[in-house]
Amino acid sequence: MKYLGTARCDNGHVVMPDGFAAPTPGQTYEVVEIDGDLLLTLSPLDRARQARIDELTQQTIRDHRKTLEGLAK
Repeated sequence: MKYLGTARCDNGHVVMPDGFAAPTPGQTYEVVEIDGDLLLTLSPLDRARQARIDELTQQTIRDHRKTLEGLAK
């Protein structure tokens, strides 16, 4: 994972951060909401990719929860 910067909404358009370089001009993206957070992913987002995103998200949440529980001990 790589942090690219902050995107902003400007006159109804999302302006991507300077660290973002679209692979192809005019490339479209799918937007997925995960617990209030937005994830941009390349189109098309088929069921297999969506399932993989969900799987990885759930695994990350479990790992983070274990870390927090370990710190609380």
